Amino acid sequence: GCINDRPLPSGRPTYSSQIACCRGAYAGQTSGTCLSQLPSAPTMSPTETGGLDVYYADYATSWAVAGCINTRPFPGGRPTYSS
Repeated sequence: GCINDRPLPSGRPTYSSQIACCRGAYAGQTSGTCLSQLPSAPTMSPTETGGLDVYYADYATSWAVAGCINTRPFPGGRPTYSS
């Protein structure tokens, strides 16, 4: 992986950040070890953020006050609507 220890070995490339080092020195590393050592390591299947592109009925709320929502995760098995 990439380190930031002193003294700096001569003749080796330097990078502005740990992620830049991983991308430059370990690009294509199939194990992902270098990237996994980052404080906030990226994943191969990032969690999506924000609402869904569809709406579905909020069955968890009383029918009298419920509406349609687009929050994650989608519970599945429900009809969806575009708006």
